[in-house]
Amino acid sequence: MHYLKNCFLTGLLLLVLWPCTFGQPASPDLHYKFHKGTSALQDRIFYLFTLMEQVPGLSRLLGNDSALSALGNEYQQRVAHPVSSGDLTASLQFSARSSAEVNAALLDLLQRHPKEVGRLLNEMRSSGMFQLYADKTDATLLSLAWKDAADGVNYILNAYTNGKGLRYPVIDSATYYVWSPAYRSMIQQVMIQAAEKKAGLFFQPSLDVALALLELNHRDEAIRYEPLSATNEAAYKMVKQTDWRKYPYTAMLILGASPVATEPLSETGRSRCRTGAELYRKGMAPFIIVSGGHVRPVGTRYSEAVEMRKYLVNELKIPAAAVMVDPYARHTTTNVRNAIRIMWQSGIPVDKRMMCVSDIMHVAYVNSPMFTKRCTTELGYMPAADVKQTDLYFLSFLPDLRSLQVNVFDPLDP
Repeated sequence: MHYLKNCFLTGLLLLVLWPCTFGQPASPDLHYKFHKGTSALQDRIFYLFTLMEQVPGLSRLLGNDSALSALGNEYQQRVAHPVSSGDLTASLQFSARSSAEVNAALLDLLQRHPKEVGRLLNEMRSSGMFQLYADKTDATLLSLAWKDAADGVNYILNAYTNGKGLRYPVIDSATYYVWSPAYRSMIQQVMIQAAEKKAGLFFQPSLDVALALLELNHRDEAIRYEPLSATNEAAYKMVKQTDWRKYPYTAMLILGASPVATEPLSETGRSRCRTGAELYRKGMAPFIIVSGGHVRPVGTRYSEAVEMRKYLVNELKIPAAAVMVDPYARHTTTNVRNAIRIMWQSGIPVDKRMMCVSDIMHVAYVNSPMFTKRCTTELGYMPAADVKQTDLYFLSFLPDLRSLQVNVFDPLDP
């Protein structure tokens, strides 16, 4: 126990003492090839765990560690013997104690096996999915990434077992009434199925149940349109042929607007598209990115972005190869963040300014301290740098590559 306590305290001290730099860190690898695990949802939300399973030699190293192996066996037993009532998944959440044990073990492995753990860290840095911590030391990056992953698993277990802790309970909640006997019974079945799996790495029992809860509630929004390179294939091809010197801006983001009823696209969304189409025809930007997911009404089968693209192409006659969709964003914060991700992934230059188009009040909001504060609170950073408003209906900004960072507290659009 003294050894564990000392390791944990040392890790915390390093996190405090090591310097933190501000602004954008070094860019990730644009040509990075992502690993694929057994679950697309896991790859999208918990890429750290996918890397731990897939990076050569790392799974064996983690599995042979006595502290992590003991913790994994403990959690496997908890899955196999769930409580009969109350909080069915509370014992599967990573407590402060267990999280500290994992942190200490990972830092110890980094010290004793720098080559093997170094492969993991190289993958993390190259992927961009940990970009918020890209300017940190290896030890700090590993600790912060583990904390995020543990918090993300806990968030899902709590939200989709008890309906608690959701940032946006109205639109992100479970599909079923979580306290109904039928739903509690389904959760127990999920845990029984998880218990039947062969014991593996320390995080897998809790992770398996968390992912199963998302699937049970049909909350697979995060992967419905993957890969986006295929969804936006025509536009991605056009990027390679574009002469950026001809345009004031690299891309135009049109912000989505949820319908109030069951219509595929709201009138506000149509109006914003018409504004964007007019600016596109003036040659302001070679590409339009429409952004908005399956948000309202809850359970809708329509993605705002997909319907906006249809309207732009079919009704407003914008070339299909000029329109990219972000079919995931659920808030204005993630509209901006996801558009930057698409720019990076498609090869659009991120060192030049892009546009953001909406109605007058919405544009003013994006250009306000209130929006900056919300982004900082919910994302940990402001995705749009050097915001400038030159028109009532649009503003421009420089993309911040910290937007590539995965947000574990938004599993429907991480």
